[in-house]
Amino acid sequence: MTAADDRPVPAWRTLLLIGTLYVSQGIPMGLGFIALPAILRTLGWSPQEIGFLGVILVPWAVKFLWAPLVDRRGGGWLGARRSWIAPAQLALVAIYLLLAVLPTSQQSLWTVLGLLLAANFVSATQDIATDGLAVEMLRATELGWANGLQIGGFSLGMIIGGALTVIAYEHGGWQTSFLVLAVAMILTLVPVLTTTEARGSAASRQDSTLRSLPSLANMLRRPGARAMLFIAGTFYFCTTMVSSMKGPFLVDAGLSLTEAGIVGGTSAATISIAGAGLGSFLVHRFGATRTAIWGGAVSVLLLGLWLIPAVSKAVDLRTAIAITLAIGLASGAAYVAFFTIFMAWASPDQSGTDFTVLQCTESWTNIAASVLAGQIAGTMGFAALFAIAPILGLVLIALIAILLFRLDHGAGKVTQAGTADAAC
Repeated sequence: MTAADDRPVPAWRTLLLIGTLYVSQGIPMGLGFIALPAILRTLGWSPQEIGFLGVILVPWAVKFLWAPLVDRRGGGWLGARRSWIAPAQLALVAIYLLLAVLPTSQQSLWTVLGLLLAANFVSATQDIATDGLAVEMLRATELGWANGLQIGGFSLGMIIGGALTVIAYEHGGWQTSFLVLAVAMILTLVPVLTTTEARGSAASRQDSTLRSLPSLANMLRRPGARAMLFIAGTFYFCTTMVSSMKGPFLVDAGLSLTEAGIVGGTSAATISIAGAGLGSFLVHRFGATRTAIWGGAVSVLLLGLWLIPAVSKAVDLRTAIAITLAIGLASGAAYVAFFTIFMAWASPDQSGTDFTVLQCTESWTNIAASVLAGQIAGTMGFAALFAIAPILGLVLIALIAILLFRLDHGAGKVTQAGTADAAC
């Protein structure tokens, strides 16, 4: 079957393909931020070493650098987008198999980090092609479904890479856990190889080359650019600090790896489903700015709940899940509101560039948050981390509130535009 087929592709097959691809992209993220922190803690790694897992976000932070290459290159019998996606899937299978056969004696910090960095580079590149595929193959009325699949699929991937991997590790060991991931990735290849691309996709990109190219310079010259970069870099900073060290803390507190995995999976599911749903409702009801400020304030305050088990030096699964649900609900709602603000602010002339830069800014500061959290937990203890994070978070939210107020009242209310549509 050729890449360019005159026969229309059923919408359900395209949506299945896109949802599956987002699942595969979430796996390495769940592996790096849910599974491995807990697993490596049981292997004797220090919190400082585990904190360096944050560097696996680097490809997501700089993917805008090679996004034009993905848009302009590609083709052959697979099609312009699948010619990037299929090799990416195979590369991820190879990386997980390599991790599976890696001898225990060679499971060094830099070896594991290097392979995870490669996996996330591949996933970030695949994400660029997947987003383009969704825009080119779906009608406008179907994009809402695609966005829902993006959030749900990515979160499901995080659960597979996180909770499922931890459970597989505890019951089958290191090799079994990564073989499970390799098999899961092989299964995601099926929709890729059986769904053709739309004929119009290549033409649409050729037409786009006739327009002026978006640029970072154009974004930085826009009113409010510096404020938006600060907001993007700080709104989730303290939540990342706590979430990156949650697994090691739970292991130290006496929970099993399976229980720690369940807590991590609960967090991902709560943020993506309940938190995102609540955030969409609140944005429609009260606006993006109010929801972002109040949701952000509540979420950072709730981070302090981890002080209770940290000070008592004991935690059970029920308590950990209850705390996780509360934080996930608030932080998920705030996340939707902040991303709504970013979408509303992005220029119609280069919305992809503007939005991607803000996404990348968040990724860079999340890396720093993870490393900082590891240093604080390793030198001062988990209780100190859980006390510092909410205090710092409230300071950052206060600064964000001031900046949003200025943007809303001094730059044409750019953060309120398109609230209802962007929240969906």
